[in-house]
Amino acid sequence: MQDPQLPGGFLLLRILPTTFVTTSTALQTFETTTDDAVIIHRFNQDLALRILFLHEVNYLKKPIFEMHEFPEHLAALGHTVGFVQFPEGESRASLARTPFKQQIQGRVLISQSITLYTPETLSGIFLGRLLAVFTFKSVFKKVVHDFEPDVVVSLSVPTSGWQAVQVCKKLGVPLVFRALDVSHKIRKSALSPLIRLAEQYIYKNADWVSANNPAMLEYIRDAGARSESSGINFPPLDLRHFADAKKAKREIREKLSIPLDANVVVYMGSFFYFSGLPEVIKSFAEIANNNDRLVLIGGGEQDHELRELSKALGVQSQIIFTGMVSYSDLPKHLGVADVAINPLNPSVVASTALPNKVLQYMASGLAVVSTKLRGLVQTFETSLPGLQFVEHPKDLLVTALKVGADTAANSSVGEGNKKAVAELFDKDLAINSFEKSLLMVAGEKT
Repeated sequence: MQDPQLPGGFLLLRILPTTFVTTSTALQTFETTTDDAVIIHRFNQDLALRILFLHEVNYLKKPIFEMHEFPEHLAALGHTVGFVQFPEGESRASLARTPFKQQIQGRVLISQSITLYTPETLSGIFLGRLLAVFTFKSVFKKVVHDFEPDVVVSLSVPTSGWQAVQVCKKLGVPLVFRALDVSHKIRKSALSPLIRLAEQYIYKNADWVSANNPAMLEYIRDAGARSESSGINFPPLDLRHFADAKKAKREIREKLSIPLDANVVVYMGSFFYFSGLPEVIKSFAEIANNNDRLVLIGGGEQDHELRELSKALGVQSQIIFTGMVSYSDLPKHLGVADVAINPLNPSVVASTALPNKVLQYMASGLAVVSTKLRGLVQTFETSLPGLQFVEHPKDLLVTALKVGADTAANSSVGEGNKKAVAELFDKDLAINSFEKSLLMVAGEKT
């Protein structure tokens, strides 16, 4: 069996049920055992990179998404990976016990490890973040000298992103900026104009800007990214992880006290102010019947508000707040539903984003109803029966309850959704696409 190759001979990761041995002396082979497979790492050591990731959030506490998946899967391919975090939410006592540099176990791939850097700060809240804006350049120089990266991948903007660009330019280290959202629009504040300037500076000066969907690419180019130094790398989606989401449906419904014949709508993700969840709860109170249930998986700044709203409207017995759910348990909690929703309020920040929750819903075989966001519409260019769009969050639940009640159609559209995400977001395809971009950028600087 021949392995597919990237330019330059870098071999794709393969997941095999048995050990695979290569006879090539130019390649090195070793294996790591996981719960369900043997991951065969095969790489040309001349092409193995030292990759330093950077984000302005807490690596150990942030819900798992691509900021964990890209680093850990690249480590599994044989690259040496580091990550610089901002210890968001940590207390002073906790920070006092946190080392500047430590080796940590992967959160997605427990068989992998990465080097985690935590810059010293007064706190993990606003004061510490504000201080980091002015101190990060000197700290990051220290990290770069210690880790000696071939390439830096930044997902950060105001706290540490523009500073990292300046340090990398001075030290001659190539930097890739990963564009996931419109930072200056996430939270409206007096600092928003400054954050916008930081965004534009990064787009213009990064060696490569990697957008996660077509709408995001349009935005970054309009804001200053050069067309020859920007492109799309879709995020990775572990299809195997979500493949059997519905197998535990009865078990989880019983655990959450949901009738087996109930029509269940699920939302998973952060409860941000632009989530559209207040409108969903209000609509649920108006139109839901006694056999309908709304399951909200996650948490965030709106948590208390949403719980109080459900009580005030008298539907608290039909709305289930699960709290945060571990990544390992997420598929079976999604599988409890008949239909999943993405009610984000259409805006610049939402429309240019590619909500990871929608991809995970689809990988779980769920029918999905979402507000009409450009990032989703442009990514899935062809119409999908299992992905329906509405204009506003207040209109979403009417459609979702109708879709959920059509149990005969849900199975076929769910399989269609699985196929659609597999074609664009298959983990190996996405990881290798991003890896190819990093190899290209690192090669241009050597």
